[in-house]
This record gives sequence, structure tokens and C-alpha cells, in this order.
Amino acid sequence: MAGAENKSGRKTSGRDAGTIRQRLDSLGEQLAEAQARHAPAPGPEPQSQGAALGQAMKLGIELVAGVAVGGFIGWALDRWLGTAPFLMVVFLGLGATAGIMNVVRTAKRMQAEAPSGKDLPSALDDDDD
Repeated sequence: MAGAENKSGRKTSGRDAGTIRQRLDSLGEQLAEAQARHAPAPGPEPQSQGAALGQAMKLGIELVAGVAVGGFIGWALDRWLGTAPFLMVVFLGLGATAGIMNVVRTAKRMQAEAPSGKDLPSALDDDDD
């Protein structure tokens, strides 16, 4: 019988398990190298992210508090002096100005305290050249 040694009747095409395993391993290595090359830089630690979020919330609250305190003082003076919306508008403007000044002052202080970025690695050239 001509096909006795090949019981399935299929021709062998070099796709035995060893060859497939070698190709799969090679592909896995190439994939790992590509992922390592294009992996994002490690982000900041969660603790520093929480601190940054706290500072951002502080800036927002300072701004809103300035407007709210100015508006309340203007409203109270309007009720006491009977000058309807005039003093409230004036003190809302003063409160907004005070809030913005506080935010700018705090942001400048935080920027001065922040570490400089000169020692950080540059991510400008990430091609494979």
C-alpha cells in the first residue's frame, strides 16, 4: 500500500509541533521586545498623585471661598443698609479678586517648592532608528 506509512492521508508540510513551538517562542520574544520599547514611562506614585489632587482641591476651594465670603459680606451689608444689590455686587467682585490673588500666590509658592525637571529623562526621541 502506498499510503501505509501516512495513515491520515495528509502530506507533511513541516508543521510539526517542534517547528510551531519554535516559531511561537520567537514571536513571543519579538512581542516582548516591542512592548518593552514602547512601554509608557512609569507614572508618579499614588501618594504623590493624592498630594497633587489635594493641592488642586485647595486652590479651587480658596477661589470659591473668596467669592462666597465676599458675596455674603455684600449681602449682609445690603440688608443692613438697605442698598439692595449694589454692595453685594461690589463685594462679589472684591471676593473674586481676593480669591484669584490667593490662588496665584499659592500656585507661585507651590511652583517654587516643586523640584526642577532638569534631571528627568527626555522622551523627545523614542523612534527605533
